[in-house]
Amino acid sequence: MSIHELSLKGFRSIRQLRLELEPLNVVVGPNGCGKSNLYKAVRLLHEAACGRLSAALAEEGGIQKAMWAGGPRRGDRKSEPKRMVLAARLADYDYELQLGYPEPSLSLFSLDPLVKEETLWLAGQGRRPSAQVLERRNQSAFLTSVDGVRTTYPLGLQAEESVFGQLSEPHLYPEVSQVRETLRRWRFYHEFAVWPGSPPRAPQVGIRSPVLAHDGGNLAAAFQTIVEIGDVELLRSVLVDAFPDSRFQVEALHGRFQMLMQRDGILRPLEAAELSDGTLRFLCLAVGLLSPRPPAFMALNEPENSLHPDLLPALARLIAEAGRHSQLWVTSHSPRLAELIARHRPLRRFTLAQRDGETVLADED
Repeated sequence: MSIHELSLKGFRSIRQLRLELEPLNVVVGPNGCGKSNLYKAVRLLHEAACGRLSAALAEEGGIQKAMWAGGPRRGDRKSEPKRMVLAARLADYDYELQLGYPEPSLSLFSLDPLVKEETLWLAGQGRRPSAQVLERRNQSAFLTSVDGVRTTYPLGLQAEESVFGQLSEPHLYPEVSQVRETLRRWRFYHEFAVWPGSPPRAPQVGIRSPVLAHDGGNLAAAFQTIVEIGDVELLRSVLVDAFPDSRFQVEALHGRFQMLMQRDGILRPLEAAELSDGTLRFLCLAVGLLSPRPPAFMALNEPENSLHPDLLPALARLIAEAGRHSQLWVTSHSPRLAELIARHRPLRRFTLAQRDGETVLADED
C-alpha cells in the first residue's frame, strides 16, 4: 500500500508542505533546510501506529519543542492555530492525525501531545463524512465495524496516543486494523550503531533475520539470512562494486554470528570489530535494503554519511535495486547521489530550502 501524497503541517520548521510521491523519492537540500525534520514527521505516523507517539515526541523535546514556532507568513494578519497535522493518502485510504497542546491542568506531564482529531477515509471519495471508517474528536471515536456499521469505540482512549496504538480487538474493525498494520510495517533507517563495542561489531546469537534491525544490531544474522533465502547474487554483486578487493562472509562459533571481511593482501580475515565505520555502515545499508521481506515503504536518512565518495555509485545502484520492491524515501546532502540513482531508475526529486525559518520546496514562490 504505497503513499500517494503526504501533507504535513506545524512540525518544527515545516509550516505546511504537500508532496506527491512516486515509487522512488529523493529529498535534497543544504544543511539546516529541514530534510531531517521532514523525515521525522513521516516517521511520526509510523510511531503513532506503534503506540509510541508520545515517546517519539518526547525524543524531540516534547510537543512544545516539536510544534511549529514561526509567525505568520508575510501578508498574513495572524498566526494559524497551534496544531500539528500529519496526513497520508494511501492507495485505498486517506489518513489524518491532528495534534495540539495539552489542556492546562495540575499535572506535571505538560510535554505530552493531545490528539485533537484523527480521521480515516476511504480513498477517492473526497473525504466525505460517509467515507469515514474512523472519526475521532479528542477522546471519543467512531469506527466502522466488521458489519459495516458505524459504532462508538467502547473503550476509553488515552489523549496522548493514536487510536492505532490503542486498538483492542482489531478483528472487529478490519479497515482500521489494515491501515494500522500498513503503517507499522514501514521501515526507517537513520543511524546505524557502528561505534566501537556496538552490537554489529560483536558476536551475536544468530537467529534467522529477514529484517535488519533499525540500528543494524543483527547485521551478521540478517546477512546470512540473505545468503540462505534471499538474493545473494545481487548482494555479492553490490559488495563487489563497493569493495572490489574484499569478500564478506559470516562466521558462526557456538551459535554466535559475526561478520568477516577477507581483503586481498591480508592473510587473515578481519573481524567486524576491525572494520571501518564506513565499511560497516555500507554493509548495514546493503543488508537492510536487500531484505528478503521488503516493506511497502522504506525511508533512509542521509545514507551517504561516513561513506567515501567512491562508494556513491554502488550505493546508488543499491537504492535503485531496492526500489523494485519497496517505495523508497531518501533524504540526502548529496545531489550527486540523486543523479547517480536516476541513472538506474526514474525518481521524484524534491529540493528543499529554508525561508524565514520555514522549510519550503525550492521552486515555491
